[in-house]
Amino acid sequence: MTAACYQSRRPGKMADTNLVCATVGPSTATGSEAGAPAASAAATFDSAWAIVDRSHWDTTFNGVNWKAVRDSLRPKAIAARNNEQLRQTVSAMLGTLGQSHFSVFPGEDDLRPNALQVDQSGGTGLTVRDANPEMLVTMVRPGSPASQAGLRPGFAIVAVDGCALPPRGQFRTASHDERQVKLDRWREATRRMRGPLGASVRLTARDGSGTLHDYRMAREADPGEFTKVGNLPALSAFLEMERRSVDGRTIGVIRFNVWMPKLAGAIAAAVDSLRGVDGIVLDLRGNVGGIGMMATGVAGHFVDTALTLGTMIQRSGAQKYVINPQRVNGANRRVSPFAGPLALVVDELSVSTTEIFAAGLQALGRARVFGSQTPGQALPSVAERLPNGDILYHAIANFLSPTGQPIEGAGVTPDVSAPVSRARLLRGGDPALDAALRWAASSPAPNSRRR
Repeated sequence: MTAACYQSRRPGKMADTNLVCATVGPSTATGSEAGAPAASAAATFDSAWAIVDRSHWDTTFNGVNWKAVRDSLRPKAIAARNNEQLRQTVSAMLGTLGQSHFSVFPGEDDLRPNALQVDQSGGTGLTVRDANPEMLVTMVRPGSPASQAGLRPGFAIVAVDGCALPPRGQFRTASHDERQVKLDRWREATRRMRGPLGASVRLTARDGSGTLHDYRMAREADPGEFTKVGNLPALSAFLEMERRSVDGRTIGVIRFNVWMPKLAGAIAAAVDSLRGVDGIVLDLRGNVGGIGMMATGVAGHFVDTALTLGTMIQRSGAQKYVINPQRVNGANRRVSPFAGPLALVVDELSVSTTEIFAAGLQALGRARVFGSQTPGQALPSVAERLPNGDILYHAIANFLSPTGQPIEGAGVTPDVSAPVSRARLLRGGDPALDAALRWAASSPAPNSRRR
């Protein structure tokens, strides 16, 4: 993709960072949507309720009186003045279940230029994580607007366009789940940093010496290609691969951000190109999930037996995620799955299919996991269109690891904990990836392992 043009400026000291300009929570309808009646309000609410009623795998609905929830919220849905208010009521209904993968997205009609939704097609090229209390820059893509503006890993983002990031207290949940706080705070910071392609943004950050600076840049398109499956929103899918030399051994590193069919060929090609290395690290930090069954094919690049990654439990029965060993490469040549050391790097943004994949290979003893505990949001789900055009995203099954343990709620606990460290980042290090590389380099070579 071609990057948008921008002006690079020398960082200057910031005068004031105390301005708080935005609120956390549901937006208020504005523009063409304000005052417009909610389309098919009763039918939309009833449809959302009925879909969950017939498809939820647990007939107790996680201990919730599902019919009582409908009766209590239906009048509010019918009274909604616009689709945004209706959407908030449907979201409140889904929220009573207390489970992941239940949400509602605006339909295409509400994504027109002057509607409520804000254009967030452009990014800055940096990755951030909540490191309590700081929102740290953990990666800056080379050549990106953020890189050319002078931002570096280890810097702490404190404001966007003069608006201070909300305090962590605004993200506290009733469950006091620190992982959810980190996820929500990351989502809010990322939302603020994104915007229209080419539009300018000013990020205020604390550098390595503790000094505040303003960094101005223009947003550019994300790397990769946009891909869409069914009714789900389009996502930018990308993969990166590199070789690292560690203690005289060569370790391959593969990163990809979503589990989408568009990347299946690229993943296979990356593994194929690394067959001669001493170990492989899959960096799955920030991988938000995607098509669940892709995990069985990718696992087959590293497992030569039709073992199971786990079991999907639906109301109609159980389905095992059986690994599909990959014994033929893209050139139609016979190969064997990679048998050398395999490390997985995960964090609080490694979600859904990523958790299924990591939990499965960890339980099977095929991979060692590094990083931070994942959020425990791993319910197989589908997307369906509602009468008003909105998209209902809802879970249809529970998922159990090979040991029979649910991943939802628990997540994946790394074998080696390696949280984000400002000091390490400022020195050019990456605690989780560095630990994974050292382990892969010190493990037995592929030719000394049992096939």
